[in-house]
Amino acid sequence: MQASQWKENLLEAGAWPNHKQGKARTPMFKFGFPSPLITTLRLLLGAFFIMSGFEKLLDLKFFGLVIAEYQILPSFLIPAIALLVSLCELLCATMLLINLFSRFSSSVMICMMVIFIAAMINNVMRGLDHDCGCSQFLSQLFGQEEIGIGPIVRDIVFCILLLPISLLGSNRIPWKKGRK
Repeated sequence: MQASQWKENLLEAGAWPNHKQGKARTPMFKFGFPSPLITTLRLLLGAFFIMSGFEKLLDLKFFGLVIAEYQILPSFLIPAIALLVSLCELLCATMLLINLFSRFSSSVMICMMVIFIAAMINNVMRGLDHDCGCSQFLSQLFGQEEIGIGPIVRDIVFCILLLPISLLGSNRIPWKKGRK
């Protein structure tokens, strides 16, 4: 059986997607998450994390001190890690906002959040008490937050909000048509 005949048999059986018949590649609703919800999450979280990353980048010394308070990394790595985390957060948030590789960028952000959640849990278990270093904007809203159950739950909620974007968001380049 030739490859073209094999594909035709699959098309007839309905087991092969046929884009030539006018069927959409991605439906409006996937797994119960409508595209407008994904877009709203992407825009809101992108804007929030741009603000958060920009705050960290503007005050790298303070963010470095917060990272040092976690007592996990050697001191010579702290300035580089503070810069790397700030730039990575800012870049991923910008990519979310402009819908450029949003699956990838939200996955990277989830990984960063999981690392910070693990670091907070580690320090809570060791009895250390210090600023979580999450966002000065959140500190202004809710007061200065020490590591504990509140910031851990909040970061888990952020991970849950990023998850639909990571699973169902777009990986296409907006200026190239037809690519995913």
